[in-house]
Amino acid sequence: MSQSKRRVSGKVVLLTALMGSAALVAAKAQDALAQAVVDDQQQAQAGAAPVDFNIPAQPLAQALTQFGRQSGLQVAVDAAAVAGKSSGGVYGMMSAQSALQQVLAGTGITYRFTSPTAVSVVGPAPGASGALQLDPVQVQGNLAPSQAEIGNLPPPFAGGQVARGGRVGVLGNRDYMDTPFSSTVYTERTIQNQQALTLTEVVAVDPTIRSIYPQGSLDDRLIIRGFQVFVRDMGMNGLYGINPEPSIGMVGIERVEVFRGPTAMLNGMAANGAIGGTINFVTKRAPDEGIYQATARYMSNLQFGGALDVGKRFGPNKELGLRANAAYSGGNTSVSNNTDDLLQLTLGADYRSENTRMDADFGYQKRIINGPRLGTFLAAGVNVPPAPNAQNNYNQPWEFFSFGDLYGMVRLEHDFSRNFTGYIKAGGRNSTRDSLTTISTLLNTQGGMSGSSIRTLAFLDTFSADVGVRGKFETGSIRHEAAANVTYQKELSGFRNTAGFAPAFANNIYTPQVVAAPNVPGAALTPPAPTSDTVMTSVGLVDSLFMLDDRVQIIAGIRNQRIQLSNFSPITGLVTPATPGSDQGAVTPTVSMVIRPWKEFALYGNYIEALERGPIAGAGTLNAGQAFAPFVSRQFEVGAKLDLGNFGATLSAFQITRPSSFTSAGTFTVDGQQRNSGIEFIVFGEPLPGFKPLGGFTVLDPVLTNTAGGLNNGKTAPGAARFQANLGFDWDMPFLKGVGVSARILYTGQAYIDPANTQVAPAWARVDLGASYTFERPDGKPLTLRANAINVGNANYWMATNGFMTEGLPRTFMLSLTADF
Repeated sequence: MSQSKRRVSGKVVLLTALMGSAALVAAKAQDALAQAVVDDQQQAQAGAAPVDFNIPAQPLAQALTQFGRQSGLQVAVDAAAVAGKSSGGVYGMMSAQSALQQVLAGTGITYRFTSPTAVSVVGPAPGASGALQLDPVQVQGNLAPSQAEIGNLPPPFAGGQVARGGRVGVLGNRDYMDTPFSSTVYTERTIQNQQALTLTEVVAVDPTIRSIYPQGSLDDRLIIRGFQVFVRDMGMNGLYGINPEPSIGMVGIERVEVFRGPTAMLNGMAANGAIGGTINFVTKRAPDEGIYQATARYMSNLQFGGALDVGKRFGPNKELGLRANAAYSGGNTSVSNNTDDLLQLTLGADYRSENTRMDADFGYQKRIINGPRLGTFLAAGVNVPPAPNAQNNYNQPWEFFSFGDLYGMVRLEHDFSRNFTGYIKAGGRNSTRDSLTTISTLLNTQGGMSGSSIRTLAFLDTFSADVGVRGKFETGSIRHEAAANVTYQKELSGFRNTAGFAPAFANNIYTPQVVAAPNVPGAALTPPAPTSDTVMTSVGLVDSLFMLDDRVQIIAGIRNQRIQLSNFSPITGLVTPATPGSDQGAVTPTVSMVIRPWKEFALYGNYIEALERGPIAGAGTLNAGQAFAPFVSRQFEVGAKLDLGNFGATLSAFQITRPSSFTSAGTFTVDGQQRNSGIEFIVFGEPLPGFKPLGGFTVLDPVLTNTAGGLNNGKTAPGAARFQANLGFDWDMPFLKGVGVSARILYTGQAYIDPANTQVAPAWARVDLGASYTFERPDGKPLTLRANAINVGNANYWMATNGFMTEGLPRTFMLSLTADF
């Protein structure tokens, strides 16, 4: 079968699968929709009006007392059932029902409404004696078991900026104290307070992450633990390969889960390895109380936009949920000659019954950037010149990027019993790219540079699937939480790069000049043919063993992975003789441990691996065409975690070794190695009422340990700063109701550009400020005004990676007004 026919066939299969799954959700929901009117009337009587809750983590009985006072509901409690149990706390504007669900999350306690103004909280055996009345929600039907993912998000931590846990690969959702890895989950509140349009604007608050391009720019590529992480290596609801790229919009995202370190055993092999870590995006679902929200926004210099967020649940027990999001922003940015237009559309649907849960997500993203500021290479032997004025743009106004992404996924979970749940996920995307850009190279310290034009057309079609089972059981005194899964990911890609159609031109980063746009030949506009076909499959098995009243946890797992790659000539469509492809496999194990001598304190350690596709010796080498086995990067990590209810922290020490390749005496070899060792410290929570710190630091020692001829042995790996830190906080001012302020300092140490360590980008720091004001309209609905200033001091600085530099964002103001209806 030809590659073009294969590509069309793949799209048909993908669209058929997604449409069939969506039809199944709709069919299951037919009865629920018929009850929508009745359900609306019940919900209106069951505490649906949003309330601004502020309930810190504490014993459950006390938390329920505060819930009753803040919600105005009368709460009847089974005293024996809640004795000895704790609540993780609740923060933010939500309905009483949603707040009560968060108060009770993880306790095993249930509830039911006895009247529109009264709720009864009971244990596993309803009707037990000892009920007591507390000062002044229809029960959520079909609660998911703990091993389920759909409808089972961990609650927010104190302060509401991060969650108590998130997805840990095949293990599913876990509390951070029971996770033997370093992770942070940023909530929708953080996304909103950052006024984030794309990923880099969210993780700017993270002290362990730095972006390669300015936040909100064209590419969401990150550096975690000294290694690059691409958007293609990130997941959506645990499924990989379906996110828009090179940047992903936040309009339909509820949480951003940051996982630090390799993940091959937990998630399966990533397209580019994901050595330093990965990101998982959790999509929005309709809350029980519904949501009708509109936002208008402005960003300097002349960018305007808006967003709509509409969600509703239907049925007598809220079985069906629909949530739609739409956002658009466009206009001139704070960089000269640069415009950025971004359209985002998402639709999420979910259905829950007694033993089965389904959901689906569909999205479209279109982004057009004119005059993009792309960064520059640095010629060999040239010292790094001072960064130019960040508002100036040395790229040309006729340069552009146009990205289009259509994506979707479906999930199905079924409980075979209360302790065993099976699941299937499937999804895919079609991405296109059209660009005319300049490849720039700095030639001297006076800012002189050369630019050459390149025209690119590309596409990427992916299909991903994940099928597995999770279960809980006991063997004697040992409790098990086990999981097994099979993953499949197929990528068909094609690109056409056309260069040399216009002479190189001279320019200067300090005094940039506009040159005439080149004439692009017609052949450069021919749609690209497929150039590579990649299939990645894996089978994984993992078991968590809990001992000594869950004070000791040991996790052991293994995954067998395979990658098949075929390369094609973009001209003939046939397999390329010099680099035909490869068929490789590897087994990646993991072992980890959590020890909790006290409930508030945990020690952990792990060994885990990352897997990258093996390289192929290129043309001109003595072993041209030789395919090497997959690269296996290995991490050892130990750490400690703290949970005081209203304050949390993670301290970790890690070492990652990554193989690398080079050519020696004409032969391509894979004997190189890079070793990154480091310490990370992260704090979060609300230790004082209204005061919410979020920050930390990373100390890194990235060393090249085995290089060609030993020339650069012992040198610092390029593109990785030895020290970086964030110091930030949000403060709800007690003397001004509804007013909050925030401040954050970001510092990044110097980083080398080249492996020989002769070119160094200086350290940089910037200050970000923010403020918000929430008040009620006469109808009782909230209005929130937010203002943010990025890089208040308008600092000029370089952000460095291997052989490449980009400029930081100039001073940028953002303003938004959000209204609930």
